[in-house]
Amino acid sequence: MLFIPIISCSNTNNGTKETADIDCPSVYFSSENNVYVYPENEVLDLEEVSFKASLNNYGFDGNCFSNSEHNNYNLQLLLIVEPLNPKNENITLPIFILFYNSDNKLVDKQYFRLEEKLNFDKETLKYNSTEIISNINIYQNNDNSIKYLTIGFVKILL
Repeated sequence: MLFIPIISCSNTNNGTKETADIDCPSVYFSSENNVYVYPENEVLDLEEVSFKASLNNYGFDGNCFSNSEHNNYNLQLLLIVEPLNPKNENITLPIFILFYNSDNKLVDKQYFRLEEKLNFDKETLKYNSTEIISNINIYQNNDNSIKYLTIGFVKILL
């Protein structure tokens, strides 16, 4: 029997990084920033309000995992958008996520902009309440051990 050794000069893992499942953090919605009204003005005029959005639910899409560089969390958010006086179908929702460690210390914050469209009924020519499911891919440095997240809408005064 003849044994021929196979020698390679390249890395055999094709650049893939080892991953390990980690516990997903708890998620809380900010009680002060759970509803978003657009446009936001200091004086609220209901005739000028285009839509109202609220955070409704969340879930993690798959397992949370860590590789050699980052902790990865693929978060799905369910938002309910009520059209009030929409000017068009396009909506932008500014979201913040605050990251806390096991000592309840804020270790990071990230901001996201979700761009979506309101549902429009062509028969009635009206905008309908819209359920939006949005995926947010979150990356954190491995040195940050995240215990829980707080999610809310960024308040932007026009």
